[in-house]
This record gives sequence, structure tokens and C-alpha cells, in this order.
Amino acid sequence: MKPEDKKQYIVACIVAIVIASAAAVYKYHFEKPEAILPSIPVVGTVGSDHAHASLVVMADKKIVSFCSSQFMLKSQYVHFENNDCYTVHRHATGVTIPTFFKTLGVDLTPSCLVLPASTRYCANGDSHLSAMINGKEFPIEELPYYEFKNNDHILINYGTETGYDLKFNYNSVPQIPLDVNEPLVNDDFGKVIDAVPLVNDPMTPN
Repeated sequence: MKPEDKKQYIVACIVAIVIASAAAVYKYHFEKPEAILPSIPVVGTVGSDHAHASLVVMADKKIVSFCSSQFMLKSQYVHFENNDCYTVHRHATGVTIPTFFKTLGVDLTPSCLVLPASTRYCANGDSHLSAMINGKEFPIEELPYYEFKNNDHILINYGTETGYDLKFNYNSVPQIPLDVNEPLVNDDFGKVIDAVPLVNDPMTPN
């Protein structure tokens, strides 16, 4: 190979290497792979599952009470019952905590908790919404995609708490009563799988 040809070959190789390197840098540092978006679970039929979870909502270090009769047995799919305002009974697959809240007239988003009386707890300064499930922090924005499981213990917290302070609030989540959870038992809405739809059940399709 002539010296001139050899020189041109070396230059061409260097240019090719530079182009390939630049393409690799762009691909791995600037191109973002398409995110795989999670899907919100589809709620199944009444009786397709039966699970219990313990749930506490705290706002500014105080427990938000759902002990009024207006929050009991609101839906056949998921509900509080018997004046127990901490144990959530789930009778269908695909039910999430935000779905349950909707049956109570409560709206939960990653930034706001809105109660039936239009009381709003929204992110403001250091105050924010957090979630803990079974003693571990859980991304509040992922709650719409999480079908809560039997014996889950869940805290929804609004305030400035993080870390150990948030774990301290989590200690307010009570154990599920043994006569409810061991073994799973039927309740007012669990005895009949093909139940007649509850009048004004917020989850019954129109």
C-alpha cells in the first residue's frame, strides 16, 4: 500500500471510530428508552377475591376519622364495615386504595387528598403526601397501580414527616383483628358472590 493510501486509510478509520463513538454516546446518554407505563388494575366481579388490609390516614399528625356510619358498607367491591374504620374488606380483584377512597367520596392524587367536606390536604412547602405499606415507604404516585394484598398495613400521611418520623406515624396502623383475618371470613357482602347490586353502589357499572 502506498504511503498516501495508507495515510488515507488511517484517517478514514479514525473518522469512522469518532462517528461510531459519537453515535454510542448519543444513544446511551441522550436517547431515553420509551417508558413502559403501568396499567391501572381492572376491577373484577364481586366475589372474585377476598382480602383485608389495615388502613390509617393521617394529616398534620392527626388520624383522619372514617368511623362515621356514612363511610360504612359503601360498596360491595370494597368497604369498611361494623364501625371498624381501619379494616378494609376487598371482595374483588383489581381494587386499589385510590379506588377504595372513591367509594367514600375521597379523592387521592400524588399531590392532594380531598375529603367529602371539601377539606383539602395538598402539597405546600414542606408538607406533602406520603405512603407506607408494611413498614416501607411506597411511592404515592404508584398507588393507583397497586392492588392491595391480604394483611397489608397501609399509611397515607400528609405532613412534613420523612424517615423515622414517617415510620413513627406508621405505628398508628393497627393490626387486623384475628377474627377477621385468620382465617378469611365472610361478611355482609362476602356471603353471596352473585349479590344483588347495592343501591347507589359507586362502583356498580351503569
